[in-house]
Amino acid sequence: MTAGGQAVAGHRVGLRRLAALLAGRASFRLLLYGSAAVLALAWTAQDFNAYSAAVGAVNWLGMLIQAGTEKAALKLVPRARRTKDQILGTLRAVTLYVPLPFTAVAVAAVVFAPGATATLYLLAIAYYVALGCGMLGVALHRALERYNRDTAYFALLGLGMAGMAGLAFALRVPPEGYLCGLLALTTALNLGLLPGLPRARANAGVRRVLAGTAVLMGAADVLHSAQVGVLFLELALTPHATGSGHLYLVTLGWTFAGSVIYTVQRIYQPRLSARIANGGTAAAKVLARRVTGAVTWLSAAWLLSAGSAVAITRPSGPFALVALLVTLLPIHTLMNYGVFILENTDGTDLRASARAAIIGLAVVAALGAVAIPLFGTAGAIVALGANELAVSLTAGRTSSLRARRGDAAARPT
Repeated sequence: MTAGGQAVAGHRVGLRRLAALLAGRASFRLLLYGSAAVLALAWTAQDFNAYSAAVGAVNWLGMLIQAGTEKAALKLVPRARRTKDQILGTLRAVTLYVPLPFTAVAVAAVVFAPGATATLYLLAIAYYVALGCGMLGVALHRALERYNRDTAYFALLGLGMAGMAGLAFALRVPPEGYLCGLLALTTALNLGLLPGLPRARANAGVRRVLAGTAVLMGAADVLHSAQVGVLFLELALTPHATGSGHLYLVTLGWTFAGSVIYTVQRIYQPRLSARIANGGTAAAKVLARRVTGAVTWLSAAWLLSAGSAVAITRPSGPFALVALLVTLLPIHTLMNYGVFILENTDGTDLRASARAAIIGLAVVAALGAVAIPLFGTAGAIVALGANELAVSLTAGRTSSLRARRGDAAARPT
């Protein structure tokens, strides 16, 4: 049996295991959302808005660390034989060493400038870098079919976060103290992930393949997370900056739904990667083209209807923002599915999806620069929805052109 065939046979995820993995992630996200509500009661509006602006602007850093490296591991490890330990050992080192400089700078800022706005941002940066490394660590254990580490990590992180939110409410702990607690908790949990992971060093060739795959595969998720950060920054520069708290609370629900989609895809990625490697590339490309084509039409209709509704009603409350995101979610889910398939095919479609993500970020930022000054937080949501149209048009069209060229080249002359 080939390495790909062995991976298909080995990475079986039944309903019980899937439920356990989703329960761990869901508990973390629900406790995160509940903690945010407690913090809104514990702090003044000024403190909560400052905290929301900081974490909203930099939370994409967690995805920057996690997404590409995790996806690369889950794509390459099922196909690897001799280089598996080298891949895992390199990513273990990322989990251990990458958070150290960010944590050191944040601790120094707390000591020398405890009340500064920059300190709040540095603590948020250090926390999200550490969280991204923790998510990478549990992914490495999943690649080795150790699924319980994933469930335990997120359950403990959620419980610890909720406990610290309770302390912030009872003892009036400021945002800087709360983020210090989160950073300490995440660091301790990350250290607990290291035992059982290989320490092997990768040769230059393996490092190049791993780095290239990680950069291209992480582009879509990282840049989509960065879109939210850009929108927070654009909002902070307008008279609507007081809406940062509302935008943060509703985007927590958005990221919760996105995390479920992302988790399910990552759970099944090893099997998909192995199946495509065993001869399923052509069928995967056809399916991806159909999905991105449907997303193009659906996202265009959503932008037209949502943009018109916002321009006419000019909503500002959280319920209107939730309604916009709820209607966008099915389109976002479908787009993610199409990109997920493309990323696991060959290098040409992987590069196409990365380019599409860059264009999506540029489109969202440009539309946000216009819509946010006019419509505030609702304008930010409309701008976020432009990503689906930009990505589906770019990735789907590129994949279709290549497929047609391939078909034409295959015809007899």
